[in-house]
Amino acid sequence: MPSRRRERADLHWLVISSGSFAVALVLSLTGVTTQLIDAGIHLDVSAIAFLNRLARRSRTVDALIWQIWTTAALQGGVVVALVWGAWFSRSEEFGGRPKRATLLSSFIGMYVCLLVTLVLRAALPFRLRPANDFSIFHQMPYLPDGTSLVHHATSFPSGHAAVVFSLAVGLGLVSRRLGLLAALHGLFVVCLPRLYFGRHFATDIFAGAALAVAIVPSVNTILCRSLLIRRLLVWVDTHPSMFYGVMFLCSLDVAIDFTVSKTIIHCAGLLAKMDVERIVMLPLAISAS
Repeated sequence: MPSRRRERADLHWLVISSGSFAVALVLSLTGVTTQLIDAGIHLDVSAIAFLNRLARRSRTVDALIWQIWTTAALQGGVVVALVWGAWFSRSEEFGGRPKRATLLSSFIGMYVCLLVTLVLRAALPFRLRPANDFSIFHQMPYLPDGTSLVHHATSFPSGHAAVVFSLAVGLGLVSRRLGLLAALHGLFVVCLPRLYFGRHFATDIFAGAALAVAIVPSVNTILCRSLLIRRLLVWVDTHPSMFYGVMFLCSLDVAIDFTVSKTIIHCAGLLAKMDVERIVMLPLAISAS
């Protein structure tokens, strides 16, 4: 019975992801793309106009949102904690190897989604951040004294939205309640502050989330019963210190905004004499003014 439920859940998410790709293809072939772009622009302008009415009304509120945005433990750290809580839970809702196989497959799917996001950022035209786009009016909230925001990387699509919603989708395959909790956290704690401080447009967030919904279930369906995942699960039992050591480093990197990965990418870009700042923001994009 649990196996049938898992198969139905896998089929459900696979239909969603396949349907997303099919809808995108049909829309592009029927010439609706221009209308979608116009709708996206309207959404971006409306969201910015709404947030402009809230910005700079209270230094305390702006400082609170700033602290939420810049505190790693409240960003990726919360979702990573939910993932490991599901991993170690002994309740019937989670426990057993199939759940761990799903979480492992989804974790790999998150990296696939992030890779696709970076490829799109490199291939698509450069998009200014709202705070730097003078064709619109973005009301910058109060910033801490001596602080200014530095925006060099392109805005579309949002890598943070791709990552946090990838993990939320993975949790949703294990538990709908955990998936919903992670998605709400991603929307209100991770993404909204980025809209508020002009880091992203609403369509950047939507695109990142759409990539997660389309990619992670597909990767999960392919990998969940694969030899790779079976070997990794065996590795958990035979070499737990090595497995959990590697997973700790990966989880820590996700929790601290991929600081290690970004540093490695930027160092590789310097050695290869390539400009990677267009697609990957520096680990610390806040400077003293």
